[in-house]
Amino acid sequence: MKIIASSVLFLLFSSFPLLAQEPRASQSLQFEERVFDFGEIKEQDGVVSHKFAFKNIGTEMVHINGISTGCGCVQYEFPKEPIRPGASGIVKVDYDPAYRPGFFSKEVVVLSNNNTNYNRIWVKGTVIPCHHPIEENYPYDYGSGLWMNFKVMLFGTMGEGNTKMMNLKFANDTDKDMKLFFVVIGGNTDIKFTSPQTLKAGGEGVMPIAYHYSGRFPAITHVYPVVNGKPAIIPLVIKVETE
Repeated sequence: MKIIASSVLFLLFSSFPLLAQEPRASQSLQFEERVFDFGEIKEQDGVVSHKFAFKNIGTEMVHINGISTGCGCVQYEFPKEPIRPGASGIVKVDYDPAYRPGFFSKEVVVLSNNNTNYNRIWVKGTVIPCHHPIEENYPYDYGSGLWMNFKVMLFGTMGEGNTKMMNLKFANDTDKDMKLFFVVIGGNTDIKFTSPQTLKAGGEGVMPIAYHYSGRFPAITHVYPVVNGKPAIIPLVIKVETE
């Protein structure tokens, strides 16, 4: 942890070349605790918070001028007014567990006195994930329980001989295994992929699609998913732009 923390602090303060001295750990601000463990928290319950209490045990005023966390999942509040000697205060730390299952440990660096001093505190815990509606990650319903992340795959501008790769993601929103493969309409052999054979009940999959542009086929190609022997009503559209 010391090596990682030192690297973080180097990055934090390397943007301040005009500082007259190296940043140092604050000897004035004393936190009652440095690490708070939320334990197990449920994703569905939303943001959790903890207040870190501190005291200025020094003989001079201390001004907290910023906080760095390195993650948008952590928000914070801190006193904007200088802290007098002997005075106490609170740094409030919020953690958003949305889409972050499992264990977490987040460092919060409290910067003071124009970034010449710092204190490090941490929040940690374990997020118990909740069930998310399938359309959050797979917005396109192809019928028969098949949902995918694309309706149109845009490979952009390509010149002859160019190759690009994209990932088609899909999910089986049924309680039974799904036989799945894809049919390319028009015989466009520039499109290369390996069809999945079976998608487990409630399962998800990824199929890399490579487009090696030869200039011999139309710019728009329709690819139909076939679920349990039944073609989808709507196609996946694959499109390129020519140089």
